[in-house]
Amino acid sequence: MIFITKNQMMPGQWQVQASTAPMTIGGGEMCTKPDQIITEDNAPGLKLVLMLGKGEVRYRMLPSRLTQISGPAIHLSLSDQPFTVTHSFHADSPLQYVAIRMPQSSLMQWFDTQGGPINRFLDMTCSGPFIHDAKADPALQALAKQLLLCPLQGALRDLYLSGKALELTANVLARLAVKPSTSTAIGVSLRHRDLLYRAQELLMRNLNHPPSLDWLASQVGLSVTLLTRGFRQLFGMSIYEFVREQRLQQAYRMLATGEYNVSATAGMCGYTDSHFSKAFQKRFGIAPHKLCH
Repeated sequence: MIFITKNQMMPGQWQVQASTAPMTIGGGEMCTKPDQIITEDNAPGLKLVLMLGKGEVRYRMLPSRLTQISGPAIHLSLSDQPFTVTHSFHADSPLQYVAIRMPQSSLMQWFDTQGGPINRFLDMTCSGPFIHDAKADPALQALAKQLLLCPLQGALRDLYLSGKALELTANVLARLAVKPSTSTAIGVSLRHRDLLYRAQELLMRNLNHPPSLDWLASQVGLSVTLLTRGFRQLFGMSIYEFVREQRLQQAYRMLATGEYNVSATAGMCGYTDSHFSKAFQKRFGIAPHKLCH
């Protein structure tokens, strides 16, 4: 949990007292010969896996259908109940990965589950775990590589890995923490909310090449009118505004890693250099070149 201290401080300064929640971190490269099917029992809490490279894995959680993930990708599960997953690994598809697990007690320590932005994902009465699969953007890949290539040893290594694991987890959850608009979401039916959350997920998977409204509407089973009106009602912004915000957030993460310059970041986030700099400074109040120095 993080507490803001009450000490007298100069304007522009801040200070927090942080305590690290328990978690486990793992990673490396996994090769199976021959093909293998592994059943895994998961305890309540968070599980985050980031796959680097082009490896593939398939998984199934009954009664759900078989799902395939191709790297680079993230797989996130959040649950307040134990659940079982069956994984299928291919001998000709080695996996380079980072895995982070937090027990439910850690999530309760870190997040205000009564009103925080993660509440929608932890509020699972009987619908099973919340699952999110998506492509890993360059910033998330960079953090995973920093975990795998940690140059430190001993206690300093543990400290470094813990910090990077929390940074990676926070950045993944930040992609999902778009709060519904409480003032207008009341008019959206529960069925339409599920379809609109599905549309949000499809947009997150295709930020650099956003789909057309016609395609997006057809994928979730809504008309374009219901899609655009409902999206604004539920999330408090238009689809265009949502994509723009998520692109800029992705750019911020990329620049903050120090591994990407402004021009490369702009291109990977779908901007020209001049347009990107203006949009970035307007959103965050800082020129992008100052962030990456």
